[in-house]
Amino acid sequence: MGRRAFTDNKDRFFGAAVYLFALADVVGLGIGLLSIVPALAPLFKILTVILIPVGLIYNIIPGGFGSIVVFLVLILAVVQNQKISYFIRFNTMQSILMGIAVSLIQIVFGTLGALGVIGGIVFLIVTPVCIYCMVQCALGKYPEIPSFSKFVYDQVR
Repeated sequence: MGRRAFTDNKDRFFGAAVYLFALADVVGLGIGLLSIVPALAPLFKILTVILIPVGLIYNIIPGGFGSIVVFLVLILAVVQNQKISYFIRFNTMQSILMGIAVSLIQIVFGTLGALGVIGGIVFLIVTPVCIYCMVQCALGKYPEIPSFSKFVYDQVR
């Protein structure tokens, strides 16, 4: 399918749903913000409810390997599968890239002991980006994120 092909409701739903995985990756980084900005508590409660399905999927695999298995399944069964619409494959790859970026930030700054402040900043950037992407998908539009989207277009054929 072409990049701007028609998107049906199924494509829109699954295109938006994959961003829940990136959102789940970043929520843990923002927990420290609650002590600084208690007004964010309602947002965290909403995100906790929205992310229940992701937590269930991650916890199906014992030993904490759920996110790795989901990552591999998404890459191998969705992004690489030409039978799945380009819209879903594009959004899946973009969500995966966001998750990888968040994980790298977590590893680097967690090792340096500076994850608290940086984690809060990353949360405040990635959460609205994920919500924007989900809304764009629900509207049947490709969410354009500078740098990410160009890379994704080049990767997903």
